Amino acid sequence: MARRKWIVATTLLAVAVTLAAAPLPPAWKNWRCSRAIKLPPADATRLAAIVVPEEVFQQSRTELPDLRVIDDLGGEAPFVMRTREGSTNTVSISTRLVENSFAPGDYTQIVLDLGARTPFHNTVEIQTTETDFIEWVSVEASDDARLWRIVQPRAPFFRFEKQFLTGTQTVSYSENNARYLRIRILDQEKRFPVTGASVLYKTVTAAEKTPLEATFTPSAPSSTDRSAWTADFGGPGMPPSGVRFDVAAPAAEFIRSVEITASSDGKDWQPIAQGEIYRYRQAQAAQEQLDVSIPSGGEQGRYWRVEIVNRNDAPLEGVALHLFATPRHIFFEQQPGRNYRLLYGQSRAEAPQYDLSRRLEAKQEDTAVAGEVGPEEENSGYSDPRPWTEKNGYFLWIVMGIAVIILGYSAIRSLRRSSADSTHNS
Repeated sequence: MARRKWIVATTLLAVAVTLAAAPLPPAWKNWRCSRAIKLPPADATRLAAIVVPEEVFQQSRTELPDLRVIDDLGGEAPFVMRTREGSTNTVSISTRLVENSFAPGDYTQIVLDLGARTPFHNTVEIQTTETDFIEWVSVEASDDARLWRIVQPRAPFFRFEKQFLTGTQTVSYSENNARYLRIRILDQEKRFPVTGASVLYKTVTAAEKTPLEATFTPSAPSSTDRSAWTADFGGPGMPPSGVRFDVAAPAAEFIRSVEITASSDGKDWQPIAQGEIYRYRQAQAAQEQLDVSIPSGGEQGRYWRVEIVNRNDAPLEGVALHLFATPRHIFFEQQPGRNYRLLYGQSRAEAPQYDLSRRLEAKQEDTAVAGEVGPEEENSGYSDPRPWTEKNGYFLWIVMGIAVIILGYSAIRSLRRSSADSTHNS
């Protein structure tokens, strides 16, 4: 019995190795890697979805132009690649400034009238000519401009143009449809210059996130008023979409600007993103923003540096940095009786264009059957699509070396012939 089990196990292993080493169809010989897509059987054509594994980015370019889905007959299956990056929908509301005053020793106050039929709103953007400042702002709402209720007791409002930091000039508050807003900038010493204000209604859809493995270590900052951390990514990988800051001291209150730069050599740094992190108490609740988003697209470099701008404040203690990314989802139509594979690792491929991208609606994505992606398999029939000279760069160096030798030899012979002729003539 034991011998029979061993034979069965050996046979299954041999089959597995054979399958792993099996070449892709000839039409796909230029694709280095593939992964089986595991899906429940389908009785009719239906939409299927998979998540692109992080390891795929190590064999492809950032935007994954060489990704393909094929069936077990070698046919190309059209697909759509989507990300759930989150979104912000903003509706501007007509606003009239009815008061702009200063109470010495207390605050600068503005009052806004949003009209008789006021829709719901939750954000105010304050316009000012001030370039370098940090203030606290409170917001109150009223239906009749007599009885006021607090909708935002304390929120930060700042900008530092000398340090190229845009800061934040928008203040969020509890959603309401009151006609009047009263905004107080809590600077007791001077009148704060307010040139206008806009009222908005913002709805935010959170982005999908997946953690990335990257180790940030403390490093030398670009200036003495900053704290800095760097990470070496080592090579290509899934592009980050944000940085999360963990601050160990839960009682600490802070508002700090953040700058993220990248470099290919660890010497010349290019800006990638900037933002603000903060934590402060508001009545009995803590207001907190500890994520900084990273725009998609562009070369980002092997080395990353994240800096917190402390200005004259003490550096934050117990800070840990975590990278996260936005997963890529692949949607394609599963046909009955067919099996599928995900292909990648083709250095010359361009991104495909399919009609499916125009036919597929966002609401249909929620109905897709979720599939799983198997382990990476090397294409045993792989053929490098690069030109022969590019694959064998050393040959060009040999040719150049031979050419230099021949030219040098010709030059020496010419010099000797000229010298001999001169001697003969004399």
